[in-house]
Amino acid sequence: MNKELKFLWVDDEPQRKRAADSLKDELGVDMTFICVEGENIDTKLNEILSTSSQPDLIIMDHILTRTSSETFKRGSTAATVIHEKWPECPIVSVTAVDLKSDVDTRQRSAYENMFRDYRISEHYQTILSIANGFGKLRKNRPKDINALLNQIDCPMDDREKIRKILPIEIKEEGNLNDESFIVEVYRWFNSVLAERPGFLYNKKWAATYMGLSEDGFNSVSKLFEPAKYQGIFSDSSNERWWKSQLTQIIAEKTGKVGLPWKIGRELVASKASLYSKCYSSKKEFPETVAAMDESVDTEWHAMRLEETEPHPNYEDMLFFEQLRIMK
Repeated sequence: MNKELKFLWVDDEPQRKRAADSLKDELGVDMTFICVEGENIDTKLNEILSTSSQPDLIIMDHILTRTSSETFKRGSTAATVIHEKWPECPIVSVTAVDLKSDVDTRQRSAYENMFRDYRISEHYQTILSIANGFGKLRKNRPKDINALLNQIDCPMDDREKIRKILPIEIKEEGNLNDESFIVEVYRWFNSVLAERPGFLYNKKWAATYMGLSEDGFNSVSKLFEPAKYQGIFSDSSNERWWKSQLTQIIAEKTGKVGLPWKIGRELVASKASLYSKCYSSKKEFPETVAAMDESVDTEWHAMRLEETEPHPNYEDMLFFEQLRIMK
C-alpha cells in the first residue's frame, strides 16, 4: 500500500471524482479531489498553494473551460503557476482531447506526462512510478553524478557512455542543487533513456535481440530478472531490461559466444514456435524492430535490416539503436 503518498486531483468535471476514487483504491494512496467547476481557479490555486503542503503528485485536468476564470483556461497554465511554488512536485494531466492534434508542445511541456481520461486506468502504475521516483530523488538527492547513476540502477559497463550523453541541465556542475534538477532527470529518463532503445530494451526489443518472439521471451524471462530495470521511475506496466546485462546472461546461460539473436534461441530448447521472424519477409533472424509507417501510433515489429530503412522522423543518437521503418 502507498498510504504515505498524497495525490491532489484538480478538475472542473465533477464526474471525474469516480476516476479519482478508483485510482485511490487501486494504488492505496491518499487522494484529495478538488472540483473547480464554476470556481475562480485563480483564487482556488492561491488557496491550495498557501494552505496545503506539497503533495507527492498532482493530476490536472487540461481543459478548464467550466471555471469562472479568464486567466486559466488550460491546465498547463495552472501547472506553470504551481511549479513556481512547488518546482519538485510532478504534475500529470488527464484530458478528453486528442493528445496528438489538440495539445501543442508548449502545453505538453508544462506536465510530466499526459493521459486520455478514458484510458487512465491503464496508466495507474506509470503515475505511481512518477510519484515514487520524484519522492526518492527529493529524499536522497544525488550529491554527484555517480550517485545519480546508482539511482538509475546503471550497470558498471554502461556508466561511462551514459555520463557522455547526460544533458548539460543534469551533469553540469552546480545543477544538482537546482530546483529544476528532478524534473530534468525525469524528462530525460522518460523521453530518452527509457524511450529510445539502446541501453534499455522493452520486451519486443529484448525478445528480438535474443532471437525470440515475445511469447518466447516470456517463457524464459525469469532468467533475465537480474537485467530488469529496478531504478527510479521503474514502471511495472512498462518494463525495461538493460541490454548489456541481457548480453551477459545469454552468454552465461548458453555457454557460447556469437550473435545474441542466434545463440539466444538455445534458451527455449530450439522450439521453433518461440523463434522470432521478420514481420515483412517471414525470414529467420530479424535484427531490429521497425515501424510499420510514419504515423505516431503505428505498430513496431521485429524485422530484418534488409526490409527496413532509417526512419525519417528520428535522428540518430550516440549509443542508441538507429530507429527504422519498413520499406
